[in-house]
Amino acid sequence: MFLRLTLFSFLFASFASLLTASALVWDSTEAHLKMEPEQEQIRTSFKVTNEGEKTVRIARVKTSCGCTGSILDKKIIKPGESTEITATFNKGKRQGLNRNRLQVFIDSQAEAVVTLAMNVEIPTLIKATPQIVYWSPSSSKTERRVQLSLDEQYMDKILRIDYDESRLTITEEPGEANKGIQRVLVIEPKDYDTLYRGTITVHASGPNNRKAETRIHTFVQP
Repeated sequence: MFLRLTLFSFLFASFASLLTASALVWDSTEAHLKMEPEQEQIRTSFKVTNEGEKTVRIARVKTSCGCTGSILDKKIIKPGESTEITATFNKGKRQGLNRNRLQVFIDSQAEAVVTLAMNVEIPTLIKATPQIVYWSPSSSKTERRVQLSLDEQYMDKILRIDYDESRLTITEEPGEANKGIQRVLVIEPKDYDTLYRGTITVHASGPNNRKAETRIHTFVQP
């Protein structure tokens, strides 16, 4: 008898929690944002309304990354009231598409009632493909080719390429402009039999004195 009562109590509590969660109506649970090159932080807001008959308290918001934060307008939402969760994203050195998640928990439920998605696109001003080139005893002793691409919305020129000329030979070839490839670097070590670890730095510029760089890591393992 006691076991039945315990099970019934558990099921009733779970059902009540689900009803509470379903009373929360979100304007949107996903945001798609694009940052400008000079931006260090971007924000967006998610609005939620309590359309139920009981007061709901948001206990916490858990983010998927240290680069993402949250600001809660108010924790307690009375019936008919709304609140907003402001999500913040700090760029750091990130590039490309960043998918960030925010899980929202309420007092009466152990699992998140909703997972909010904040997708942020950060321009890759200059891109090297691949970013790592290497030679090892099991690989061929031949040149390696690296494609350089610019985001033409923000950048228009490759300025210079810095590298250790005593250890590497680099020649430049025109890229395929119709594929967004501005230049191809043909890279070869001067000595395949000496250990080497180095970096090739490619500098680019754009309007309004905008600057960007990317690095290519090179390894020679005899």
